[in-house]
Amino acid sequence: MNICRKIPTGAPCAHSSTTSELIPPGGQHYAKLRCSACGAFLQFLPRPENQQRRIINGYRLAKLQKHAGLNHYARQFIDSLAKQGCKFTPKQQAVFDRICADYLTETEAVR
Repeated sequence: MNICRKIPTGAPCAHSSTTSELIPPGGQHYAKLRCSACGAFLQFLPRPENQQRRIINGYRLAKLQKHAGLNHYARQFIDSLAKQGCKFTPKQQAVFDRICADYLTETEAVR
């Protein structure tokens, strides 16, 4: 699947047109972003499910930062994740999911 689009990049080439190439299943990466003009590799693209999880993590992180009832440990953990961004290690994701289950209602956790 090739999708051409114009985006500004800090690419190693002077071109701004890019193409994404899906990588065959079973590999570590999902897709590659390449320059349409010269074929230079620009970056790997995240899997859609990982991108969606990061978006949800960002929403939940913002909700938890505003939550007044967090205990000291949970508050420190949430603050450290907020400084790091929304890309968590598997252990961090597991602890974060547990904190979300403890402090957020179902409707807050998915909106």
